[in-house]
Amino acid sequence: MSGQFSIREGNEVRAGRDPSRCPVHLADPRVSGAHATLKFEGQALWVRDEGSNNGTFVVGSRIPSGQWVEVPVQSVLRFGPLEFNIEFEL
Repeated sequence: MSGQFSIREGNEVRAGRDPSRCPVHLADPRVSGAHATLKFEGQALWVRDEGSNNGTFVVGSRIPSGQWVEVPVQSVLRFGPLEFNIEFEL
């Protein structure tokens, strides 16, 4: 799956398999319905796992559910098996 998603400063955006709840729609059965939430704040991207079955990974490490974790610029963010390269356009 490939795609490009934009997140505006101050907004929280859900990522997951359920298109009715997740503007970042990830149509893979290994991704939870509402897998994670993303936000762009303070010129940084943040992610919070929403109790997903297959985890959310930042730079290869699984993050704890329910906690905001900063995603470094030009790193890899993974929802279950799906990897995304993070780039910023300011």
